[in-house]
Amino acid sequence: MESKKSPLFIIGITRSGTTISHDMVMKACPEAVDLTSDDDFECRKFWQAFGLTIGSRRTGTLCGCATEESIDPASKEAINNYVYSRHAKGGIITKNPHLLNKISYVANVLPDAKFILIVRDIMGVIASEKVGFNDAYKGDEDSPPYVHYWPDTKLPCWSYVQCDNQQEPAAKPSLLVTIKAMIKRVMVNLKNRSFNEPGKALPHQKLSDFYRSYPDKTRYYPSEGFKRLPESWITLNINAINQLKELDNSRWMTIAYNNLVDDTKGVVSKMLTFAGYDAPGLESLPEQLNKSSADKWRTNLSEQEQNIVRETINNNRENFTTICDTVGANMLVD
Repeated sequence: MESKKSPLFIIGITRSGTTISHDMVMKACPEAVDLTSDDDFECRKFWQAFGLTIGSRRTGTLCGCATEESIDPASKEAINNYVYSRHAKGGIITKNPHLLNKISYVANVLPDAKFILIVRDIMGVIASEKVGFNDAYKGDEDSPPYVHYWPDTKLPCWSYVQCDNQQEPAAKPSLLVTIKAMIKRVMVNLKNRSFNEPGKALPHQKLSDFYRSYPDKTRYYPSEGFKRLPESWITLNINAINQLKELDNSRWMTIAYNNLVDDTKGVVSKMLTFAGYDAPGLESLPEQLNKSSADKWRTNLSEQEQNIVRETINNNRENFTTICDTVGANMLVD
């Protein structure tokens, strides 16, 4: 009888390549399933059903940290029961960037879980985040306009704050985008109508209310907070590494995203070997991923912004070096 595979969590900061990593691993393991249905992207509602908060336009504003001390026995039992019922022959493989400040919680709730941390070069991530954060401010198919907020807390993570008329207005999604979003939601709900899983969405705070409690403009983007993007890259990655180092070495590994791009089959094979998963679909993967966006940061970031990133690295040299050494790759592509 085949032994039950450990749940595999692919983690990494936003825009670091967790989605494509998850897609490639799932393609190589066609018998594996995600933790929840397609309607609960990155299992955000799932975790919030057990008292966690996930920074998301779909599920609520703040992204609060959670540690092993946060574990409620009833929630732990419920999570384990659900994971056991959801388990498939090919195992469970999931991903969520907003678990970076909750690793010790997940690791203790699911003692057999394994983690793969994806780390992408800092310039590439910052350039991509800048574009993504600006798009969120314009509004998109998921939501009205949002700004991002970087908190001054233990184990911080980016949070979404909803724009309203009392603040600087942003463009609303077009009618066509709104209609497409409605159709997409209906199709997803029909596809997953048979799923019975925990789920919870939290109310969003409006920016005019939120700003009264958190008035530091340098912590908002778009606004004065561009420097928080490279700061968050270092903080999130070093916090993740520190949490992972508290676990047994057999439970975690790191992957440099650039290596995944250059040697897709080889790196995915390495990831799955670490996790103890079969890879019957490995040959269907490309040898390399599309590298056309590798140097986009050179045009997406102004010279001034690039200098801010380098200055942030210099001011946090020890942590930046630890990240590079742990991943085994240079995270500043110049």
